[in-house]
Amino acid sequence: MPEWKTLLDSEFDLFEPINLAQNLVRIESVSGGQGENRIAQFIANYFIDHQIPVEWQEVEANRANLVAEVKGALGEGPCLLLNGHMDTVPIGSGWKYPPLGGEIVNNRLYGRGACDMKGALAAMMYTAKMIALFAPYLYGKLKILFVVDEEQDNSGIKRWIEQYHREGEMVDFAVVGEPTGLNISLGHRGVAAYRVEIKGKACHAAVAERGVNAVYLASHIIREIEKWNKELEKARDPDLGSPALSVGKIQGGLSANVVPENCTFEVDVRTLPDFPLEKVRSILEESIEKVRRERGLEFEYVLTQSIPHLPPSRVSRELKVVDLLSRSIAEVPGEIPTFSPFPASCEASFLVEVGIPALIFGPGKIEEAHSANEFVSVTDIVAAGRIYSLLALRVLGGE
Repeated sequence: MPEWKTLLDSEFDLFEPINLAQNLVRIESVSGGQGENRIAQFIANYFIDHQIPVEWQEVEANRANLVAEVKGALGEGPCLLLNGHMDTVPIGSGWKYPPLGGEIVNNRLYGRGACDMKGALAAMMYTAKMIALFAPYLYGKLKILFVVDEEQDNSGIKRWIEQYHREGEMVDFAVVGEPTGLNISLGHRGVAAYRVEIKGKACHAAVAERGVNAVYLASHIIREIEKWNKELEKARDPDLGSPALSVGKIQGGLSANVVPENCTFEVDVRTLPDFPLEKVRSILEESIEKVRRERGLEFEYVLTQSIPHLPPSRVSRELKVVDLLSRSIAEVPGEIPTFSPFPASCEASFLVEVGIPALIFGPGKIEEAHSANEFVSVTDIVAAGRIYSLLALRVLGGE
């Protein structure tokens, strides 16, 4: 069995993944904009320059996934998928460093998408180059899947899954490169949202007692919802975290001198395999009914799901790929294999749903994603490139 770390160290260029990440950050790729096409072209050219076959998978006009493959020369074997998304959230305001500058300051690469997730894309691109170099010693294949539209409607990953079903190809393991701080996440909580519409009774504010204030009712309900989060901590999953409720938007009323007849608010909800969406909905209904009882008011309300449910995702800690990833992390100086829940949701659930065990692992911390002055540690990018490469060498090298 080859000593993969020694072989990798003899070829690994510390600066190339960093330069790749800088160049990716300099390409604006806000979800739904023209930049998604430009960044895909840049990445495709990199693969072509290194003789790595790449497929341009059209999703819609000016939006395409990229699917690259590196085949081992020794024949049939496992298939490892490295997955990431090329789009970002809008640039926003409040930046100290140019959001498309790709500047490195004090070991941090700044820019929109640096953390979420162009650092991981760069590390995966460079991994493909490394695996192509060692292909004569490998079985099976490394597949790279970079998708569009992750930040909005997930049309990119859905398009790839359609093709995956059609072609009947098998992927044995996947790693989704979301920012986990180089900790191993076995999955993520599910996410959805509910809209609650409260109907009261309008009247002049001078005789407010004659009306039913929908804003007051909504505020009482929101306080009841807030109380539930302490209770939900008891349902905590050690690998995924706790189910949760968070009111993120509220609208109501017409004027200060009119008792508001209507108030609407929206609730972000996080689910677990053992705490499904139905339980969360029942909590919302219970909170509303409690206010009805305590206030003695028969007000009308409408509870609707406003965002489709992206289900939770989890894989077993006993999977072989988990051990191989842990060993690969341990071989990078300064890194210790650590398991940690991924607090956000991601497209791992789409992969798990079609039978592909998907771990979440990547450079950067989720706390920095989507923020002004978003950054990723340069050290993290290099470490991720080493770890992805070592993992692929182990999976395809017969370990």
